[in-house]
Amino acid sequence: MSAGDFQLYLSKLFWLVAEPASLLLSVWVAGCLVLWTPWWRLGRLLVCLAAVFSLAVAMFPLGQMALRPIEDRFPPRATLPPRIDGILVLGGVIDYYVIGKRGVPSSQLAAGSPRLDAFIELARRYPAARHVFTGGSIELIDGKDTEADVVRRIFARIGLDTTRIIFENQSRNTYENAKLSLALIKPEPEETWLLITSARHMPRAIGTFRKAGWPHLLAYPIDFATDPNQPFESAFRLGHNLNFLSEAIREYIGLAYYYKLGRTDALFPSPEPEMPQGETAPPPADEG
Repeated sequence: MSAGDFQLYLSKLFWLVAEPASLLLSVWVAGCLVLWTPWWRLGRLLVCLAAVFSLAVAMFPLGQMALRPIEDRFPPRATLPPRIDGILVLGGVIDYYVIGKRGVPSSQLAAGSPRLDAFIELARRYPAARHVFTGGSIELIDGKDTEADVVRRIFARIGLDTTRIIFENQSRNTYENAKLSLALIKPEPEETWLLITSARHMPRAIGTFRKAGWPHLLAYPIDFATDPNQPFESAFRLGHNLNFLSEAIREYIGLAYYYKLGRTDALFPSPEPEMPQGETAPPPADEG
């Protein structure tokens, strides 16, 4: 196993343990088990801590508060330049478990993915640009298909000319998305590219692609989960709020980890100055 493979699997294993829902469940279980031992006072403390944390997450929008600074880093695009040389969309749009159990998805699945929706719309707006989908898998679907393979079939079913789309199907994370796509595409230094991914993932993605050596990148964030113009919602929804918190923590850990490994150009990458001229962009696709 190479060093890259080891780091990849180690990061997946770490998140299985560090993910807030897993940690919360672990504390609950540990507390209940310790209650039946001579250290029952410690068990009571653990159960109380788990209960207090669960109540706090359910009652207060901690996840939204943690997620908003990440999504605010790259706001929705209001304008786009008249010329774009290439459009990149990152993978992470396919549910591997469902595809593996149910087979190839219907063409309607594309309409349910904000990343693919935005990619299709921008590819039609800029037909002369190079169109790239980058996404393999840490685990092959049915032992043979990668995410790029599945997306290729989705695009073919909805009538897109897949011979005009470049599919990078070996990458397993954001770092490999940037590195392998760069080697495959070989963009010129003067080119301008659009990068499409979820708003919460955009800082890490932009930083990684810049560090890998990509030319001028314009962020096209989609799938925003928070609204900067509205106060934080306070509702008793443990699962909903815990999901927000998990997404925020995942990205904060990812940013720190990538920066420590030298994979990003900054701990919290920010947009580069852009030319003021441009054309009006369509509203970004958004699930929520």
